Amino acid sequence: MLCADLPPRIYESLKTLCCLANASEPLQAQKIASAAGLPPAQTAKILQLMTWAGFVESRRGTKGGFWLIRPANSIHVTDVDDFFAHHTGGHRLRKRDGLLKALKQAMARCHKEFARITVADLAKVCECEPAGVSRVTKVVATQQHRKSKTHERRSAISEGG
Repeated sequence: MLCADLPPRIYESLKTLCCLANASEPLQAQKIASAAGLPPAQTAKILQLMTWAGFVESRRGTKGGFWLIRPANSIHVTDVDDFFAHHTGGHRLRKRDGLLKALKQAMARCHKEFARITVADLAKVCECEPAGVSRVTKVVATQQHRKSKTHERRSAISEGG
């Protein structure tokens, strides 16, 4: 399953795990959704699945959030893929189905390569924003910057005129 395009659920799970790997403290679901660029409802589902899988733990409350249970360098891409294969029933290989056998053999090389890649490796290149800087912070800072520029222009006009 891993050689072609990643299924959306696996991609979103890896993206979520990468955001948690880059965080220095527990993150609330909304912050993870914002940082990963995923819808909040989808992120909540992914976090629930990642908790069931044993990759993530959470605590409720204002100081709560989600965090990785194990170090990111011990979670492999194939761990996430294997969870979904078992969780959804996977591709049940029928003894007489030659096509499924051939596909399984062809994808074995991809699986072997993905087994080498960890969430820590992906987190290094992940586009998640740092935990302390949310999009809201950036928007507010941009708006304040624009207001100060407008104020500077008005002051310059009134002084010059």
